[in-house]
Amino acid sequence: MEFLIKNDAIITKQKSECIVVSIDSGKNQSDLIKDLDQCTQGLVSQLIKSGDVSGELGKITFLYPFTNVLKQKIVFVGCGKAKEFDLIKSKKVIQAVTKELLSKQVKNITWDLLTFNPALSTDLAKQIPQIIGEMTYRFDVFKSQKAPTLHLSKVTLLCADRKLVEKITNNLLQGKIIADAITSTKTLADMPANICNAQYLAEQAMIYLDKTYPLLKVTCLGEKELAKLNMNAYLAVGRGSKNESIMTVIEYQGAKDKKAQPYVLVGKGLTFDSGGISIKPSAGMDEMKYDMCGAATVYGVMQAVAELKLPINVIGVMAGCENMPDGNAYRPGDILTTMSGTTVEIINTDAEGRLVLCDALTYVGRYNPKVVIDIATLTGACIVALGHHYTGVMGNNDSLVTQLVASSNKIGDKAWALPIDKDFQEQIKSTCADIVNAGGRDGGTITAACFLSRFTEKYQWAHLDIAGTAWKSGAKKGATGRPVAMLIQYLLDQKV
Repeated sequence: MEFLIKNDAIITKQKSECIVVSIDSGKNQSDLIKDLDQCTQGLVSQLIKSGDVSGELGKITFLYPFTNVLKQKIVFVGCGKAKEFDLIKSKKVIQAVTKELLSKQVKNITWDLLTFNPALSTDLAKQIPQIIGEMTYRFDVFKSQKAPTLHLSKVTLLCADRKLVEKITNNLLQGKIIADAITSTKTLADMPANICNAQYLAEQAMIYLDKTYPLLKVTCLGEKELAKLNMNAYLAVGRGSKNESIMTVIEYQGAKDKKAQPYVLVGKGLTFDSGGISIKPSAGMDEMKYDMCGAATVYGVMQAVAELKLPINVIGVMAGCENMPDGNAYRPGDILTTMSGTTVEIINTDAEGRLVLCDALTYVGRYNPKVVIDIATLTGACIVALGHHYTGVMGNNDSLVTQLVASSNKIGDKAWALPIDKDFQEQIKSTCADIVNAGGRDGGTITAACFLSRFTEKYQWAHLDIAGTAWKSGAKKGATGRPVAMLIQYLLDQKV
């Protein structure tokens, strides 16, 4: 889909198929409305006065061409009061308009939304492609009958302030890149586990990312390489599966100093999690294909980093693996020696993500990272704590945690900081090893982070628990692409 900015305040001069007009619920309408009213010989003002065109938030009125002067279709959308218009209300408006345009099979529009509340225009420009991208995403790869073709292909946004055109255009481009990255993440995450295993993750990185973006370098470490590195915890999780465990490393060098400390992202890539010997209940187990959403997030973010050509060094790690029960699977009661030398008593084989991550987090220490951020669908306890609204954020550096939360608020991809302190560390003590891999129900999200913290003491680290935000269940089951937007915004904020 194409997004453009046009510095023109006269909406009737536009040659697109359809004009989308924002309506204020108050008495004062914009100059654009007055221009349109004059063109229609007062009809628009009559429709507003009669209530047939409403300023109520999200209210849509669709008109087909009705004059010789104005030959475009017109969509009026209520935006409430301009002074009260914010990003939350704008999302409802954009969703309502997109739904209407898709139902009417409109291909090409011009919209005055950025002029409705100019103070919001720069932030809104970044949001529009993401919201429309979410509305137009389809995953029908395996359906015999494909979804109807989506016709909306070009969106031109009017900008009345010439001084803001460059900044708005840049934000719009960033928004489009973020939207594309989210789509890539969702497409990868929605793939079924019989297609998407660790090898598939590696192949997607090699075939698409490595060949498309010259600044990206992809390396894959199979089980032989992982064994040489003594990544025994990672390997133990995949022992019950016929599919090989593969860790895929994606390197990007955008900084002038190629030796500058990189920002490192580590994504949990459990392409299917049965729970292993501690097998999960059957209800909802189909959704365990989404246990690789952390790795899918890394994939999408690295794509965006290359598209944005960020002036920093970034490394993305997709820790691919599958947790299955068979005669060779690891067991409750086993003691594993991790890459760092720390020993772990296995209490529950369904607490496997932290075992894969702990070795991956030890591995990335070799890059002398500036910061390390892991992304994982790690604990159901995070859903209990934060629902499906907020990504949980924890870490060993308060400044890093604060920056991530600030970036999440800036881009509208909500996150919330949770405490991680010594009191919780007591819950992962073992009687026969250094630590256990599960600290019980109480504070389960935090004790999981405490486990990971034992392997991140040499660098600044943050942990994102996306168990509640990475996908939706039920009739609308599907990946959300979160927290791709938050992480891209965080990396954008590091450019200065």
